[in-house]
Amino acid sequence: MRNHAPVAWFETNGIRMAQVGLDCVNVELMVGFWSSALGYEVARHDGDSAVLRHPAGAGPKLRLRRVSGSVPSPGRLHLDLYAVDAARVVGWLSSLGAREVGRYTDGADSGFILADPEGNEFRVTTAGQDGFARPFA
Repeated sequence: MRNHAPVAWFETNGIRMAQVGLDCVNVELMVGFWSSALGYEVARHDGDSAVLRHPAGAGPKLRLRRVSGSVPSPGRLHLDLYAVDAARVVGWLSSLGAREVGRYTDGADSGFILADPEGNEFRVTTAGQDGFARPFA
């Protein structure tokens, strides 16, 4: 007898990531940046928080939650993003308000470390066509 229910193809151990949370001071600023950067749409927005989702419902949602005062940075969140061409994407993200912090190499992966408008660091990795087609591989 099994002790857990059958799982769907996108689940592991009967669970899957539904949402990633990010504390921020300026929800409006962060909604503008992350919705443009990820191509996500605003699913809910009540002033003190917002939830962004992929238009087709793919992948986890991003919840932006207002906190009072200044929040410690970096370290509130660290996203790793795949891109077919990271250098091109870094230029575009910079036009949205990101700033380049540095570069990294981690085994076979290499790319850029950026900070969003509130200083949250994230990485953009050149994954190529094959890696981009399988972002969770």
